[in-house]
Amino acid sequence: MKLAPLLALAFLALSTSCASTVVAVQDRAVRDELETLEWRPALAADLVGHWRVKRIGGPAAAVLLDVSYWMDDSGRFSGAALFAGPPPTYEVLSGEWSLAEGGTLQLGADAEPAVAEVAGAYLRIRGTEGALVLERAKIE
Repeated sequence: MKLAPLLALAFLALSTSCASTVVAVQDRAVRDELETLEWRPALAADLVGHWRVKRIGGPAAAVLLDVSYWMDDSGRFSGAALFAGPPPTYEVLSGEWSLAEGGTLQLGADAEPAVAEVAGAYLRIRGTEGALVLERAKIE
């Protein structure tokens, strides 16, 4: 006899219907927040501060696991890059940076020029070896 109320409750739960929801085609895809940003050429003042990698793309992604930079307003930078191993190892990066009109960034005397762009709290550096998207680090 105690089974009858449970069966009735189960039947009631299974027989209730939920409204069907149709999602529009344009709302079904996963959106990449970084691809929707409006990037502009960086200015020197945009680069000052601490940056941590958010995304590594292109051929650089095969050898880089992590990147962090500190850039100051006097044109000096310091950073570290974690290169894939085995074993993975950090290399210290340091030197002087300069930024030409139009966002052409020179990070050190031996580095190839790259394009630096900003969008909000993000810095994108694109060169022949790939692209880095860095996020301004918050130090609290």
